[in-house]
Amino acid sequence: MMTFAKSSLISCLLGILLWEIHGQGIMVDPISRSSAWRKGFPVEVNVNDHELSCGGPTIQFTQNDGLCGICGDDYAIPRPRPNENGGRYGTGVIVQRYRVNDIVNVTVKLISNDLGSFSFSLCPLKGPKDLETEMCFKKYPLQLENTQNNFLLPNYQKDFYIRVRLPSKLICEHCVFRWTYVIGNHATLCYNNRVGVGCAPQKTFKNCADIAISS
Repeated sequence: MMTFAKSSLISCLLGILLWEIHGQGIMVDPISRSSAWRKGFPVEVNVNDHELSCGGPTIQFTQNDGLCGICGDDYAIPRPRPNENGGRYGTGVIVQRYRVNDIVNVTVKLISNDLGSFSFSLCPLKGPKDLETEMCFKKYPLQLENTQNNFLLPNYQKDFYIRVRLPSKLICEHCVFRWTYVIGNHATLCYNNRVGVGCAPQKTFKNCADIAISS
């Protein structure tokens, strides 16, 4: 007969496996750096552009103390990481141009819907070698058209069209537009030795796109 401890261990290991495969997706508009090749931009191809999940939750939460690269890469990779400005995919190609205070249409495509929430933020760069920072993104969080800060996912779709308002006073020749997706249905072993949802940090995705905002 399987002991309770062994059953809990199996449940925990299964939870870790599911943790790794939960959720996958890309920001389609503005198209992310790793996906820009899909729209014909002259950038390097990344066929794993749907997997920018901070190196995966096991790496993020067991090796990197929960930290994530600015644009979804493994935090342990030296900067600029592949998806950051100056990195392998961060070549500075502007993929979308907007006007100040615009309400813009953002498109996100998920391979699997694992609930949770989307949020969006901006970081203006000062030059071609300038690196994004979390402090910069925190300075320019973006609100949805309905003034909410986060978009909560319904459980019945994989393609999302979200209207987001740009800042009223930010003009930039090169801004980084970031999508963050924190999934919401990862089940794992809870403190009471039962498997449940929300008992552990959730898998996180980040995509960055290069845009410009004019007056």
